Amino acid sequence: MSDEIEEVDVKRKRVKIVAASALLLTAMAFLVIAGIQSTSVRHFTPAGLVAAAQSLNNQRVQVDGLILAGSSEWDAANFELTFAVRDRAGSESVNVLYANRLKPDNFVDGGSVFVEGRYDASQNLIVATKLMTKCASKYEEADSTTTESVTERGKK
Repeated sequence: MSDEIEEVDVKRKRVKIVAASALLLTAMAFLVIAGIQSTSVRHFTPAGLVAAAQSLNNQRVQVDGLILAGSSEWDAANFELTFAVRDRAGSESVNVLYANRLKPDNFVDGGSVFVEGRYDASQNLIVATKLMTKCASKYEEADSTTTESVTERGKK
């Protein structure tokens, strides 16, 4: 009889361990899925974002395109940069507000830009939390007279 009691206790312990393990794995899977969903951001062109605007209202999005010429305004006193991003075909554009941050040095009209933030479909506006500009692919060479004078000073 003592052996039967020990065998029942061992079975109960195994059931408890299996149940606790299953519960722990379920909780971990839920946390991983919730974490992925909250940090995942969909990528669009301005035309793609405008086409899907209503389903993306108040969602985090990424958009890349070109800065629409003449659309940028920098308010240095309030650290606010507003501009529009157009797609490469030029058919659609999305307004962007980049606030409480410095304007990137290489931010120029017509330049390539990548924006991430929350989209407000009613205003066709992205309130950006990230702004990256593409560096110029060609750098101008320094004036040869400047280079020579610096070199000559180093020799003296």
